[in-house]
Amino acid sequence: MRITPFVVAAAILLVGLDVHAQRRSGGGSATLAIVVSDPAGAPIGDVHVTVQGPASRDAHTERGRIVFENVPTGSYRLRFEKEGFVTLERELTARAGAPTDVKVTLTPEPAAPPPPTPPIQPVAQPVDAVPVAIDLPSFIEKNFIGRAAGRTSPLACGAGGPALLIQAREPIAEHMHEDADEYLYVIAGEGSLHAGKTVEALKAGVLTMVPRRVLHTITASRSPLELLSIQAGGHCG
Repeated sequence: MRITPFVVAAAILLVGLDVHAQRRSGGGSATLAIVVSDPAGAPIGDVHVTVQGPASRDAHTERGRIVFENVPTGSYRLRFEKEGFVTLERELTARAGAPTDVKVTLTPEPAAPPPPTPPIQPVAQPVDAVPVAIDLPSFIEKNFIGRAAGRTSPLACGAGGPALLIQAREPIAEHMHEDADEYLYVIAGEGSLHAGKTVEALKAGVLTMVPRRVLHTITASRSPLELLSIQAGGHCG
């Protein structure tokens, strides 16, 4: 059989291409042993790992580990992606022989800044609204309870709710305020506030707050018990 010059030339070309390919890849195969953890050293699962180079691979870590076997030797770029963490890229050279250990630490994404606090809008008041000043000792003297069991006198009312003077000799029956938190300031006398299992002693100078929708009752032990009641969120009238 005769070997033509064309066949010889083709054979030489194929050998040259094979040698060139081996030189590009470095020859042989390699193993990439990858470990992905957070800054505290805890393994991170389900990280998407992409390998680009003489060969392309991609997979997800299990318990922070993944192994790519039988990849051609050579230079690679690795990309690590997971929601909630900063994406990381790394370059390395994979060589034949022992596995190439790749240890990566992913940093959590910084927390989003809180939304800006909206500016406080002034509460709309009636056009003819004016400040109210009351001389409480004089008001109490003019509206004193006398021998009555109890008396409630309105003092003022604004957009935030009413202010009342409460005078009591007998217990104030259990009640609640549906839409108002009640602030009670003791002007004179002594008594107690019962709200559920809580009992608070009342005496001159004490301020208490009863949240809305909390049942409570007030008892006077040294009468008359005189209270300034401000119902924040309540309605006038």
